[in-house]
Amino acid sequence: MPPTYTLLSETDTLVPAEAATEVLVQHPEEALDRETIADLSSTQISRMTRGELARVVRAARLPALSVRPEKLDRGTLERLTHLARLCCRHQT
Repeated sequence: MPPTYTLLSETDTLVPAEAATEVLVQHPEEALDRETIADLSSTQISRMTRGELARVVRAARLPALSVRPEKLDRGTLERLTHLARLCCRHQT
């Protein structure tokens, strides 16, 4: 199967899909716009650390979120990240 790539819209950089979560960690000022969140795959979300998940949830600005994402367990953060992805897909 050919490798998949993710386009980081802020820098117009094409990176391997596996490396997209690494970019979130190495370059925190990059890759957290709505388009990038909308383009996250389920695999990328499942490979993220709790800190990365919390950053994505915070960056998506979910309207009904009233708790700090850092306080949530991993399962809840993953579900919220999937919700953030869905919201961002509908807003872009």
